Amino acid sequence: MKITLLTTVMHDTDNLIIRDVPVSSVVLELDDGRLAIIDTGMADNPDLAVQLDEYGYAAPDFSLLLNTHLHPDHIGGNRLFSNARILISRREWDYERRLSRRLQEGEDPVSILENAGRNADPFIRQLAWDLKQLARDYPPESLIGDQAQLEYYEDEPQLPKAISLLPVPGHSIDSQAVILQGKTRRATAAGDALYHRDLWRTDPVAGLHYNHRQFRRSAEIIADFPDIIIPGHDRAFDNLTRQYLEKDSWKI
Repeated sequence: MKITLLTTVMHDTDNLIIRDVPVSSVVLELDDGRLAIIDTGMADNPDLAVQLDEYGYAAPDFSLLLNTHLHPDHIGGNRLFSNARILISRREWDYERRLSRRLQEGEDPVSILENAGRNADPFIRQLAWDLKQLARDYPPESLIGDQAQLEYYEDEPQLPKAISLLPVPGHSIDSQAVILQGKTRRATAAGDALYHRDLWRTDPVAGLHYNHRQFRRSAEIIADFPDIIIPGHDRAFDNLTRQYLEKDSWKI
């Protein structure tokens, strides 16, 4: 299996939650020749299509798309992959749509987040209106892809033998890490269950998580993974040596 890490960044935005934040998308060349991708970056960001082209890929050639969770910075490019099966959590899909509608329609996003179980610490209070803006500008229904493409993890959809899932809730209500089994090594695409190699230990964005305690437990599980880890917002690293990988494309 060949893995290629694409990192996209949105600079031209006033939204502090997504501005200048690198987002990981993971391209997989499976041993049978099929193409898959894990997460698709933020909406309205042309970098994903540009980087796919630079590596010789075309979105319509992908047959499988897995979303680790359904925040807009991880599903923003889903509609590019018009021929792919799109695998998501039904529980997460229902929750994120409800929360998005509440944020769009409500007048006080801080109270809405608190009522949804979020820890509205000073950081999240500052950014609550940015979350409301994201819900208004990028409702999940507009990003996820064609309904006919959707399949749900709860229904145990067929996966390639080299791919398995690990539930890691906390950042979102039903986050999934994707475990990749190669011939000689393994890798995990963690999404935001472990969004950065180092920052999760002090967790400066705790208020963005669905459940902070669950997040910490899941992050610790991922942090113990004894091979390559691909965070949701950081470069891939070898967890045996604690060193970042030198290349953005490698085989396992």
